[in-house]
Amino acid sequence: MEILSTKNNNALAVVFPSVIKHQTNLINLNRWWDKVALVGKINSLNVPQSLLANMLDTKGEFADLQELLIENLLAEQLQQVGRKHRSMAQTLIDIPNRNLFERTADVGFLATDARFVNFLKAQQPGETEVNAIVQHMREYSAKYSVYDDILLLDPNGQLKARMNSAIAEQFGTDPVIQELLNSGREYIEICRFSTLFPNKPISSLFFAPVKDPRNNNLLGVLCLSFKLKDEMKTLFAALDDGGAQIMTLLDAQGKVLVASDESLLPGGQVIVASEQDMLINLNGQQYFCTVAPTRGYQGYVGLSWQGCVLMPLSKPLEHQADDIVAQQDVTRWQGFSATLSNIQHRSRVVTDDLDLVVLNGRIAAARTDADEFIPILEEIRQIGRQMQGIFSRSVSQLMTTALTTHYNALSAQAALAIDIMDRNLYERANDCRWWALTETFTQVLAAADISPQAAQSMSDILAYINDLYTVYQGIYVYDKNGRIIAVSNPGLREWQGTQATEQSLWQRVMSLADTQQYAVSAFHPCDYYQQRPTYIYNAAIRSDNSVVGGIGLVFDSEPEFRQMLDEVLHNADAKRMGIFVERSGKVISASSNAPWQAGEHITLPADIVSHGSGEQGAGIYTLEGQQYVVGFAVSKGYREYKTTDGYCNDLLALMVEQNSTEA
Repeated sequence: MEILSTKNNNALAVVFPSVIKHQTNLINLNRWWDKVALVGKINSLNVPQSLLANMLDTKGEFADLQELLIENLLAEQLQQVGRKHRSMAQTLIDIPNRNLFERTADVGFLATDARFVNFLKAQQPGETEVNAIVQHMREYSAKYSVYDDILLLDPNGQLKARMNSAIAEQFGTDPVIQELLNSGREYIEICRFSTLFPNKPISSLFFAPVKDPRNNNLLGVLCLSFKLKDEMKTLFAALDDGGAQIMTLLDAQGKVLVASDESLLPGGQVIVASEQDMLINLNGQQYFCTVAPTRGYQGYVGLSWQGCVLMPLSKPLEHQADDIVAQQDVTRWQGFSATLSNIQHRSRVVTDDLDLVVLNGRIAAARTDADEFIPILEEIRQIGRQMQGIFSRSVSQLMTTALTTHYNALSAQAALAIDIMDRNLYERANDCRWWALTETFTQVLAAADISPQAAQSMSDILAYINDLYTVYQGIYVYDKNGRIIAVSNPGLREWQGTQATEQSLWQRVMSLADTQQYAVSAFHPCDYYQQRPTYIYNAAIRSDNSVVGGIGLVFDSEPEFRQMLDEVLHNADAKRMGIFVERSGKVISASSNAPWQAGEHITLPADIVSHGSGEQGAGIYTLEGQQYVVGFAVSKGYREYKTTDGYCNDLLALMVEQNSTEA
């Protein structure tokens, strides 16, 4: 690591007490060797000078090894922290960036909502109309729980309706409204103080114009307020491993947006980091700073934020001893560097050389009647053995640290992958329930007869939705008998007019109790997905609280899941592979470089399967007859998805690589 230098070593060593301990023990043994050797030289005049020279040469070899050992101890410990922090920093930006990407689609689609359009078209909506539109906003927020407020504004920026009535009176205009209208853009995203939300120091807001679909006339502006602080606090808690690090989300200029410790890093604090890993001074304190820029998602980079992790150099990282490594794994792992093995080998050679010097010394002492030198020789041999013991323990610690680092990286990647999956599918559960409320769908399905024109109107809406939300292979609407009435694209047209498949779970939709419930098919080969396995998300379409049909969303699982895994593996070792899998061993997806295919089965070790929701770990396991180093994490859901909404879908992410020295 370039951050390692003579001037930095002392500051960094404070963070790693075990390095100081080994260094102190070696220094004390060196001093004792010098004293013992001096005593021997003074009191043993008959001993050949060549013997004393050999002892000094051996001591010099030990000294060279000691310097190499301490340097590698510090480098390996710092590398472990650096890898962990780079992974954390990347997660701190990757997760929000994906989340915000979904918001850009939301605000564009919701701006076309018929109820919002009609409300803004009304010249003077009364209290009844306002209450109805606020209730509609709350219905939306109940499904997309990442929003804490929704606003409808007229073209002049004047408030027409607001979900959060508690701050409706504290309201000012914001120049972003005119910026949006003058620019002709489909949406604008900001994150700063806004007079629209005077109770917050910063707000993460998405704006889109609301237009009359018949003539494209501007009616007003929709604003969605994203729970950025709430989102980041949850992410901070998920990444917190009990260490002293401080996590923060920075804007493009390095200003703190949200931090895990706001007393140390208040909003607006500037962190200047010109490199990914560097030492910085902040408020009189020195930190090891790691930053990661957004890698973007499907071309979206948002406001070019950065993830940042700071480690204070004033506190020892005692928690570094949280090794999750079994000793037999250290013996079996093939990934150790040649440096580690070489230090251990050289320490044994030097110890053997010292034993030979002592043996020659005993012989020489016997020939010259220098019996008084023999205890000196024995003491030096004991010192050498103690040094070799320190080398052995240190190298063992280095190996354990290296494997711990590797395990932590694998399990962290697995946790990131399954978290991305949960968050993505959370959006799918939201989509089906919200789109089921589309007014046109309700009116058409509630009618006694459905004309071809009415069915086409639904297909047109589905096509518009599918163009915005490209994660779906297709979307379809079916009546209360399960007959598919409308489809979003030509790929589903052959199924229009047919009975929805039983495996799609359309029948379960007919018994859903309210608009918050949904039904998801098992992961199985699907007629609507060219007989490839996928999930279908369903929600009920209601009229006067009676179910009149349903909507089915065919998730494009093959590229979407593979992309999640490939992105998590970005810049990882080329031989590392990712898998999403059910506890039964059914493969949901695998990374592009993996040999497994969706729908196949692999036998999972009982130790992995036995872990509960949200747990993670790593080890060396045998999969399909091949030994792998495996990091794993069990799905824990996201917000209410798979936690309190009644949906159970127990999945795991595995990050695996063959346990071999081959690249």
